[in-house]
Amino acid sequence: MKFRKKEVDFGQKNHIDYDKSEQIFYDNLYFDKSGFVLKIPLLSLIKQISNDEIKIEKFDLTKYTYLLHHK
Repeated sequence: MKFRKKEVDFGQKNHIDYDKSEQIFYDNLYFDKSGFVLKIPLLSLIKQISNDEIKIEKFDLTKYTYLLHHK
């Protein structure tokens, strides 16, 4: 029995940004339809971070500059 592999598109965009106040680089998964972003910390310049420190925020991608867009 064969199953067709179908990729689900939630209208998401991936990008990396930098929070100046916390000095942390984040890998972000932005969902266009809802306007929310899932922020996963990658690297901090001033403190030890854990990957468990995930943030979910309301976000307007057009108002901010991000460092890198990736897939």
